[in-house]
Amino acid sequence: MGIRGNQTSWESLNRVVPPGPLTIIKRYAMACDFEVALNDTTAEVDAQFALDALDEIDRLESRLSIFRSDSTISRVNLLASELDVPVEEDVWEILCMALDYAEQTQGAFDPTASPLWRVWGFAKRDGEFPSAEAIAQAREKTGIAHVRLNPERRAVAFDQSGVELNFGAIGKGYALDRAAQILLEGGVNDFLIQGGKSSALAHGGRVNDYRYDAELESSADAPVASAEELDEESGLPKRRGKRARTAEEDAAAALEAWLPSDLTSIDPSLRHANQRTGWTVGLSHPLAPDKRLGELWLQDTALGSSGSTYQFFRSGGKRYSHIIDPRSGYPAQGVLATTVLTPSAAVADALATAFFVLGPEQTQAYCDAHPEVGAIVILESERHCSGLEIEVFNLSDQTLRLY
Repeated sequence: MGIRGNQTSWESLNRVVPPGPLTIIKRYAMACDFEVALNDTTAEVDAQFALDALDEIDRLESRLSIFRSDSTISRVNLLASELDVPVEEDVWEILCMALDYAEQTQGAFDPTASPLWRVWGFAKRDGEFPSAEAIAQAREKTGIAHVRLNPERRAVAFDQSGVELNFGAIGKGYALDRAAQILLEGGVNDFLIQGGKSSALAHGGRVNDYRYDAELESSADAPVASAEELDEESGLPKRRGKRARTAEEDAAAALEAWLPSDLTSIDPSLRHANQRTGWTVGLSHPLAPDKRLGELWLQDTALGSSGSTYQFFRSGGKRYSHIIDPRSGYPAQGVLATTVLTPSAAVADALATAFFVLGPEQTQAYCDAHPEVGAIVILESERHCSGLEIEVFNLSDQTLRLY
């Protein structure tokens, strides 16, 4: 697929008419900062619903965190090898969703992979190369085949001891989905809610946040040359380049394009290039997180990212990430980062992990079969995009190769 955009013109227009101010309401949960961003024009009315949404995230953490001994999942992991453990409706919902996507991705995403994560040392954030015997023992306790569900009682059991459930690769996204539901039910239609640096869900748009393509504008309205200026070979009138506008003319043109509440006053050929796009989210370089690979525009969609920027170790000259391929028991190789766009934040999180394991070819096949899913897969020396329209992603031109 083609990617196009003009980073310079986008930044230039932002200087003329910057996006509107925001009110950001923040709370620490699930080992990261959750933030609700609201347009300043509606923040006073919408703030209480944002607080209610953050309360919902707190409540879900109390049920889903494996790091809290009193959580529902900790109780399941302690008792489910001995008896059926009933769970709350929301825990049942995320459990069924996790098992479904584990099956859809042929085990590339697996909520029971904690034994492998532990044996590789990542539970202590101190990666180490384990013995083949230790990996084999951990694999014996991994896999959704070990999980038994009782829908009538809404209960879960394991077929052996040592099996664990861990929703770390889907829980933040699920919390964002539930928080967004509270905001929408409260009549909040424009917001961006984020869970750390890896999960986001956007609805509506940010005031004044438009995408602008100066290249499309200049080609659309370049004037035709006079009759005296003819091409020598074809005999047809030449098209002459557009006169460079002054800074004042640039500002006037930008204001004319941005300020109308609808697009009826804009030249039809430019409407595609000058339209409200939702919320702008930067895509970080996986090896240099202070740099951007590009920008994504989110509107009524969710984003989930997975990568090895911070959690990895080196052994024998190779880089091993904390994302384990449950099917082999070894860290996934060849991928630096994945980003997924799809309507559900929980699904985006789960697929971001799965695509990191599956790699670009199988990711492409999944996206081809699921048109609501788009993905960016960053490899060591290239990137692949699947299922994304060209107006969704603007590629920054200063970072073309990754090593």
